[in-house]
Amino acid sequence: MRPTQDLIEHIAEFPGIGPRQARRVVQFLLSAGVPFREKLANLIIESGKSTSPCTTCFRFDDARDSGVCSICSDSLRDHTTLMVVEKDIDIEGIEGSGAYRGIYFILGGLKTMTERKNSRMVRTKELLERVAKNDTKEIIFALSTTPEGDYTARELSKEIQKAHPDKKVTLLGRGLSVGAEIEYADSETLRSALRNRS
Repeated sequence: MRPTQDLIEHIAEFPGIGPRQARRVVQFLLSAGVPFREKLANLIIESGKSTSPCTTCFRFDDARDSGVCSICSDSLRDHTTLMVVEKDIDIEGIEGSGAYRGIYFILGGLKTMTERKNSRMVRTKELLERVAKNDTKEIIFALSTTPEGDYTARELSKEIQKAHPDKKVTLLGRGLSVGAEIEYADSETLRSALRNRS
């Protein structure tokens, strides 16, 4: 039974999946049959081979020789506006709104208020380098409206404004309710939040 328990524990590490849901997923996989499980395993392996993080924004996209994703390499996008998001999936909701045509940067996480002031923040250095070397004029923080999201945006805004006082730093408007996660916001709410950023 140990391989099954190991699988449950691994699946429980997925975002939004707890031990009960993981057990249900494993039960489904066991009852689905060998061909389904083999196909799923192969798809996981193949997508890992054919997908890689962008060297510029850290978004996962089809692997390219340049290492740069389809959004960052799109010359029709506004490369002077940089939207900072927590995770890859946040981009899908924003792109679905059709309200934003700039480029992105994925932090990979949020800073918690309980961490010490000098603790390492997720991709802080990379973000500051990105802002410094590009023609970025505006940085929009599109983070979840949770205490951690607000704190992360505030701390990073201070660092950017200290290093680059000429850059405009904005936050999404409060069309998003407190505690809302970007990935779950509907298109109209995201459009409103972008229009009303401050």
